[in-house]
Amino acid sequence: MTAAIQGALPISASQAQAPAGPADIRALSTRFDSPAALAGWRQHEVPGFSAKWDAPVVQDGALILRPLSSGWFEDMQAGHLYREVDGNFVVTARLRVEGTRAATPQTLFSLAGIFIRGPREGLTAANWQPGRENWLFFSLGSAFPAGTPQFEAKTTFNSISTLRIADAAAAYQGGRPAWVALRVARQGELFSLLYRIDGQREFTLLDQFIRPDLPARLHVGLTAYSDWNTGTNHYPDFARYNTQPAPRNADLVARVEQVEFRRPTVDRFPVASFDVRSSFMPEVSQRRIDDLIAN
Repeated sequence: MTAAIQGALPISASQAQAPAGPADIRALSTRFDSPAALAGWRQHEVPGFSAKWDAPVVQDGALILRPLSSGWFEDMQAGHLYREVDGNFVVTARLRVEGTRAATPQTLFSLAGIFIRGPREGLTAANWQPGRENWLFFSLGSAFPAGTPQFEAKTTFNSISTLRIADAAAAYQGGRPAWVALRVARQGELFSLLYRIDGQREFTLLDQFIRPDLPARLHVGLTAYSDWNTGTNHYPDFARYNTQPAPRNADLVARVEQVEFRRPTVDRFPVASFDVRSSFMPEVSQRRIDDLIAN
């Protein structure tokens, strides 16, 4: 179940079953320069589940995300603000992530970034069943140990989560959080995760996930979560975690300046490597690299 945010229109059953198509998606792009920018975005809410963040708001030219003690892991759910996107896409979010008392969050697994989820329409606490979550994300903040600048990339298939933690010290040089562009590109079953810290000319590829199970239509947007120790003290009692009020011990504030959507210039191509030398069609591989790293 989802909830509309400030003027967003409800989605009909016929729209939800629409096939993927090549329609231009640049109109989904949003610069959060006024509260009206939230129109058309939807917030993930499940009747009977507790809220896992304060409602997103726009202040001083940025979308502010303040999570409660929460996390996306296995069957645990957290905050998610999204657009519905069909087919292949490139989504780029420019954001700054910091703690409430220091440049980096000081609680375990406190990060924010891009979140992409397979819809579960009609979900409620009453009909919820475990083992059916399918999503992936790419986030910035501090994972483990707490206070360490890091990226987190996580892929979850049928509620089995696999994560990767990578160094993000360059995003917090001098003890100050930098603006960072996070990017996820979908090309068929291949999802590429890239980042660019302000001052860098090109994006850097961090990881790639192969997810042939994900449907053509996905919920694509943002997440923020924080404070694993408190938020997950009932793990693995997922029903209890999802329904009980979330503690307010989180240590994270994310500011999102804009989110951009577009189609990739190269759609599905069965070579995951960014090394042109390993490609049987190097010119196509090079076009993919140019599109995702240089643009």
